[in-house]
Amino acid sequence: MKQPALGSWVSVGPRPQPHDRRTGPSAPARMCNLRHGGRLQGPPGSLPMRTDDAESASTSNYFLGHEDRELQRLILQARMYAPLTDGVLRGAGLQPGMRVLDVGCGVGDVAFLAAEQVGPTGEVVGVDREARALTWARRRAEILGMANVHFVESGLEALPLTRPFDAVVGRLVLMYQPDPVAFVRRMAEHLRPGGVLALHELELAATGLTHPELPLFHRLWGWMLPTCERVGIHVHMGLELVPTLRQAGLAVEDGVVNGRLGTTPDADPTEALVETVRSLVPHMERLGVATAAEVDIDTLAARLTAELRASGSILVPSLMVGVWGHRPGPT
Repeated sequence: MKQPALGSWVSVGPRPQPHDRRTGPSAPARMCNLRHGGRLQGPPGSLPMRTDDAESASTSNYFLGHEDRELQRLILQARMYAPLTDGVLRGAGLQPGMRVLDVGCGVGDVAFLAAEQVGPTGEVVGVDREARALTWARRRAEILGMANVHFVESGLEALPLTRPFDAVVGRLVLMYQPDPVAFVRRMAEHLRPGGVLALHELELAATGLTHPELPLFHRLWGWMLPTCERVGIHVHMGLELVPTLRQAGLAVEDGVVNGRLGTTPDADPTEALVETVRSLVPHMERLGVATAAEVDIDTLAARLTAELRASGSILVPSLMVGVWGHRPGPT
């Protein structure tokens, strides 16, 4: 099996500028160097299990599986989200020296962003149920020279409540949970009083903004959204973050709505979109939403690319919401 390019799964997206005093130039330089050239041979027959940070829990509604093609889709997706999540973590106030818990860490994308912000005097612990994902997360941390990141194989409910964290973070976690409020309460149990919880979720119902309109893209989205809804995904999780945190007993501080224009190579949505549709086609057919013939997955990338070029349209492939708040109590 062909391995992905080193930069396609080791890098975690555009980094802060070198003048950022909280991170310094060394970590961004390492990320930039790793983004280009070379290939990494991992454990035989394996690829990173998760890159989008949706916790692989038995109680979650994550339904797309972990086949190699699906894992590559998640890799592409994570590259698009990286600068957005980086901004959410900075807005939440991550600082050097903090201890951070990344829930549903997958192969470590959000954990690495947090580790850059807390620096060598801080610590990031990533937790996930998938042992295979964590093998790759540890390998990536080694390559990136991040000694302040550690990974634990566990579900959140089984993670010992020993030493509380200054911050708990998660990306694309709640959209797959049957009870997001209960899940946030469990996350908050690992916070010290006054500690911050930061979450970054898709607002699926508002995703896929285009101008001028792209008929093929919108036809696809008309199949994708109801499919996600019918398999139990919270398609309004982004806009539900504020009430969810409040119902879980946290004091909401602030939040952002963000997205990327599909105008740069790392933000080009075409390949990631096609692979998402490919993963969804069996569910579309099972639910009677669309047929494989209607989707015509083998020609979809070429048709989407042609439509984008002919129209000159601007596409916002993903609209995300980041919200942060703190656990009440004396600090």
